[in-house]
Amino acid sequence: MIRKLLTLTGVVQGVGFRPNVARIASQYDVSGLCGNDDMSVFVEAQGEPSQVRAFFDAICADLPPLATITSRRETELATIGGEQEFRIVASRRSAGAITLIPADTATCPDCVADIADPTNRRYRYPFTTCTNCGPRLSIICDVPYDRPLTTMAEFAMCPSCQREYSDPSDRRYHAQPISCFDCGPDLWLEYPNPDLSPEADESPTRYQDSRARFENVIAEATGLLHAGKILAVKGIGGFTLICDARNPQAVETLRARKRRLGKPLAVMAGSVAAARSIADLSKAQLQALTSPAAPIVLAPMAKTYDLADQVAPGLGDVGVMAPYTPLHRLLLAVHDIVVATSANSSSLPLTYRNDEARALLSNVVDAFLMHDRGIHVPVEDSVVIAADKKTLPIRRSRGFAPLPVQLGGSDRCVLAVGAELKNTFALTRDQLAFMSAHIGDMGSLETQTAFEKSVAQMMTAHRRTPELVVTDMHPGYATRAWGQRYAERIGIPVLEIQHHHAHALSLLAESRELTTPMTCIVLDGTGYGTDKTIWGGEILRLGENPLEFERCWHLPGFWLPGGDSAIRSVWKSAAGLAWEHDIDVSQLPAFKHSRNDAEPGAAGSDEWDLVQSQLENQVGVTRTTSTGRLFDGVASLLGVCQRATYEAQAAMELEAVARRCSHDHHLEISTLPELMTLLISGIYDGRPTACLARSFHNGLAQVLTAALLSVQESPAVIGLTGGVFANRLLSSQLQQILTDARYQVRQHQIVPANDGGLALGQALAGVLRR
Repeated sequence: MIRKLLTLTGVVQGVGFRPNVARIASQYDVSGLCGNDDMSVFVEAQGEPSQVRAFFDAICADLPPLATITSRRETELATIGGEQEFRIVASRRSAGAITLIPADTATCPDCVADIADPTNRRYRYPFTTCTNCGPRLSIICDVPYDRPLTTMAEFAMCPSCQREYSDPSDRRYHAQPISCFDCGPDLWLEYPNPDLSPEADESPTRYQDSRARFENVIAEATGLLHAGKILAVKGIGGFTLICDARNPQAVETLRARKRRLGKPLAVMAGSVAAARSIADLSKAQLQALTSPAAPIVLAPMAKTYDLADQVAPGLGDVGVMAPYTPLHRLLLAVHDIVVATSANSSSLPLTYRNDEARALLSNVVDAFLMHDRGIHVPVEDSVVIAADKKTLPIRRSRGFAPLPVQLGGSDRCVLAVGAELKNTFALTRDQLAFMSAHIGDMGSLETQTAFEKSVAQMMTAHRRTPELVVTDMHPGYATRAWGQRYAERIGIPVLEIQHHHAHALSLLAESRELTTPMTCIVLDGTGYGTDKTIWGGEILRLGENPLEFERCWHLPGFWLPGGDSAIRSVWKSAAGLAWEHDIDVSQLPAFKHSRNDAEPGAAGSDEWDLVQSQLENQVGVTRTTSTGRLFDGVASLLGVCQRATYEAQAAMELEAVARRCSHDHHLEISTLPELMTLLISGIYDGRPTACLARSFHNGLAQVLTAALLSVQESPAVIGLTGGVFANRLLSSQLQQILTDARYQVRQHQIVPANDGGLALGQALAGVLRR
């Protein structure tokens, strides 16, 4: 007889790991115990050597659906006489690091079946969960992950739930969010204006007739949706605004009340069939849609698309997700499709508390569908984009955060504060980088406060204080200022990493097969360069030491009048391009009426004169090589978009227009001036806008390839990173050309190519710094 200790780290808490170990133990002739502490799951097994070895191998091979293992260690122990059974022991607390916190996940198939089964005691129960699904990150207040340390602590289990929780053979064994009609959270419908609320009978006690009350609440909420009303529904990680996506008036009202004029709205489909009726989804994209993470999937609109025009105006893609909680499933019939957008403006963090929702959303919604299960960590929906037959991350949050990326290198605790837009941050420990959920745009005090709170929560959970803070170089970033203040307060150094260098490092960090030197094409909208200009169309080569890089090539620059104002007034980028390439825009259809204000959205006389004066006198202009601003300028020149109401609107609409052209448009060009000449000639010749937009995408891919061939002597691995690579048309065209030229192309698979993945690159830089 021998006795061994098996210690496992990874995603091993909150995923049914201990019950799974106990189940496997029943299949082998072993005794012992299993439990968890702040860092790991530990298993002690006693028996014949072959039985213990087979038992440990089975544990690692037969994992619960949501578990992952990052390390395995075995230790010899002294045998214990008289031990007859295998048992689960209580969690142990200790100082130091913690185990990996699991992500929130969508309702699993078994729980979906429970909700649909009239004989099941959780039939149509809106908070049904088990060890394989439901809230995790959003409800965890501290570790180890046990019910007393979650927001479910206030809900004492009823005898039936307690039996399930204590039964090793039950799917809900040690499922911390377990509850039922008799002991779980309450659900109610609340009206912002009490005068509009239907008269109710005398309020029952909390659990009196809860099944009937919940059914009435859901029926009333469904009726409001069908009547064209707007609801704020509390989900796993925060509130979502929903309305009937096929009702033009409801969608228009939601946009007006939320002041979201043009930005596309995500939708939630009641079934896979409903999702496929509005979006062309490949097998891989369907798998993403129905996966435990249940992200929003951006995909081309199907021919049978029938949603209101205002859901995604001017675009050819739609963002669709599945109902990821039991409550959403009960609200939606299989054919229903509703708008499902985060209950916040772009400048504010996600609304996730009931009192917050009442204060901020009462002028937006007609009713609140609320519950009293607390949310400790707000978590936005994740977003992936359909790219050919695969999906690429656009926003990494619910279902993925805070699962780590393996970095290797030194065991240094680094805080990487991320970018200004689409902010996420990262904390490293034990050679892992832990990425936060999506925070948002850092332009408001409220978002900066949410950022600071989230950083404090993560550091508390991981029991670590950083040794180094890594920030972007941009002097105007709020994250940079915060990082400098924080580092000065606790007396640690700050490392500044150039924006596009961090993008390249981010791709290097998640692609463990990549080595340096490595060449990356980095395309985005804004990044502060080492020469104090705005970069964004770069070919960078990382050296043997990845902290060093060479700027091998960049798009030809142009003067951007008005600085950041050009991001909204995209015609200013066109003015800068025209100045650079000696184009008389006054004769172009999109600009010929500008001086008398006859063209809606184009520059007025005073604006145009001011911009021309800025360019002539080189006052109030910034030099840029930004691909994002190049897209803006071309969209303006072609008359596609003159003013943007949301980030990347002009580029997204330009791609949508280009997709309407079915011609090949193979171009023999290698420089940007050649491409601009071709486009302007095409405008004067009256060529269709869609064909010119397609020519621009294809031509830019040719320009980038020619530039790469001029700096890369032989075919090699090439990384593509930066927010512009969310453009599927440019990305696929460039990949095809590079692949035909025998380059191996690598793109992001774990974190977004946009600024939402920047913190990972910053974190790698911090870990590598000597």
